[in-house]
Amino acid sequence: MRTFIAALLGATAVLPALVHATPQRSDPADAAASVPAVSVPSAFADYRPYREQEAPTWQALNRAVAGPSGGHGTHHEGPAK
Repeated sequence: MRTFIAALLGATAVLPALVHATPQRSDPADAAASVPAVSVPSAFADYRPYREQEAPTWQALNRAVAGPSGGHGTHHEGPAK
């Protein structure tokens, strides 16, 4: 308990020094007040353009699916008898 009271008294003794250590802020309505520079990175800093993938032509795709069916096709020659 004595340690707690000693710490509390020590903190209150240092408090006035901390209050005066805060910087004075300028009046926000003062147009002549200096303003710190703001550095904002660009939203496009890490932008990489989209690259279209190399795709086969429609003729090559048609040849790939129109190959010989090997007798397992679904094409029928008219109604079943």
